[in-house]
Amino acid sequence: MWHSCKPTIASGYGTQTKIMVRALRKLGHEVAISCSCGTTMATELWDGIMCFPDSGHIGKYGMDVVQTHAQRWGADVVWSWLDAFVIPPDVATKLGNWAAWVPVDSEPVMVRNVKPLESVRWRMAPTKWGVRMLEDAGLKRVMLLPCAHDPAQFHATSHVAAKAEFGKVINKDLTGKYLVNVVSANSAERKNFQAIFAAWKLFSANHPEALLYLHTDVTGYFSAGQDLTALAKLYGVENDSVCFVSQWEYNTGQLGEDYLALMYNASDLHLNCCFGEGFGLPIMDAQACGCPTVVPDFAAAGEIGLCYKVRRGNRYSTVPGAFQLMVDPEAVASAMELAYYARRNMMEEVNEGIEQHERNMLSKATAPWQVDNVVANHLMPILKQIADDRRDSACSPAC
Repeated sequence: MWHSCKPTIASGYGTQTKIMVRALRKLGHEVAISCSCGTTMATELWDGIMCFPDSGHIGKYGMDVVQTHAQRWGADVVWSWLDAFVIPPDVATKLGNWAAWVPVDSEPVMVRNVKPLESVRWRMAPTKWGVRMLEDAGLKRVMLLPCAHDPAQFHATSHVAAKAEFGKVINKDLTGKYLVNVVSANSAERKNFQAIFAAWKLFSANHPEALLYLHTDVTGYFSAGQDLTALAKLYGVENDSVCFVSQWEYNTGQLGEDYLALMYNASDLHLNCCFGEGFGLPIMDAQACGCPTVVPDFAAAGEIGLCYKVRRGNRYSTVPGAFQLMVDPEAVASAMELAYYARRNMMEEVNEGIEQHERNMLSKATAPWQVDNVVANHLMPILKQIADDRRDSACSPAC
């Protein structure tokens, strides 16, 4: 039984649920989903897979009903894909065969994550960095399971054609524009829109043709965030240098992976200033579409970011008992300048063909995170380990 976000919700948890449960089924496992959010009071069928509802109680993340779902459905293993601190140790202990796949976004791992992870039988992190943080916390036998993308969905296409098409979609003429995208949930302050706008103020002052596209909830009303229009104004960002995703479609979940793939292919750069990423799916997806990235050299972003990494900044205790990195906006702007002039030099040196070649090469570099490779190199060995452990524990001395 997979316990995470409903697979039709276009969040990182939802998209990985969709990918992984399909992979498990393809490998011959019978799978059901215990939803941590997204459905209440109704069992649904998604792609032939049962999705059992959460309780509807805010802050429970379905953990108050997962034991009943697992026992009544007859699950051999409960596999969660959520932050570790939401796992009730008593429930995990009672169920016994609990596999916890958890994002790790701080150094050291947050103290409140340790006890829940001690209560589960198998532990996984999506990055080598995360594995090391969990091991440094004294947790044993931590396995690596990267997040995955479907190359049929996220791959490099014609940058020029995509920019023209995306311009029509958002009703903006992108001819001659240097398009930078930000794909980050406007929730609390972890995604660090302050640094994004401070860096953009510096960068856009030198490049009037630059346009910042933000794929997020502008007002923060639907995501417990802040008013980004007011925040941009506070940092002196010019209105005509910023545009936002159409809010009705975004906040009602109408913009799926086709839209994102088009946007990444149309963009010249992907920007991330997050305090700490557990994996950073937009970074991976952008690169799979050949879009260069500027990211903090910290946590998962520093591991999966293949292009421009920002090291300068200050480490603060932004989460209980741990540090994260608040990047220096000037260093972010400098990294954006490097990315900008690298592209311009390619364009001047030959033609747009060499830029497309570089984008194709970046896309190919994301092969380790393609779903078939993640399944073969990580998921299947983990499943074998789980099966071996269950068999060994079930074997009596007479065996």
